[in-house]
Amino acid sequence: MNVQITSRHFKASTDLQDNIKEMVNKLSKFNDSITAVHVILDAAKKNSRQVEIIINVRDKSICVSNEAENMGKATEKAFEKAERQLKKENQKLKEVKLKRASLSKSIELE
Repeated sequence: MNVQITSRHFKASTDLQDNIKEMVNKLSKFNDSITAVHVILDAAKKNSRQVEIIINVRDKSICVSNEAENMGKATEKAFEKAERQLKKENQKLKEVKLKRASLSKSIELE
C-alpha cells in the first residue's frame, strides 16, 4: 500500500506523520484491497485545520475531509469518516456477491 502525506502551509511533525501512518494501517483491516492513500494536511486558515484523505480501492476512490481547531482532532475525525465509508463499501460488495451467488444457484436449478 502506497501512503503519501502532504502538508500545506506548515511542516508536519514526525509524530503526526507516524500517527497518520498508523491510522492508515488500521484502515486495511476494513478493506484489504486498498492500493494507495493520500493524506493532505492544510493549515491555510488561521484558526482552522483541514484534513483530506483520498483512498484508492481497486477501481474506486473514496474521498473524506474534515475541519477542526487542531490537526490532531481533524485527522482523527477524518479517519473515523473513512472507516465508516470503507465499512459501507465492504457491505455493498458482500451484498453484490450474495446476489450473484443466489442468481447462479437459481440458474443451475433450472
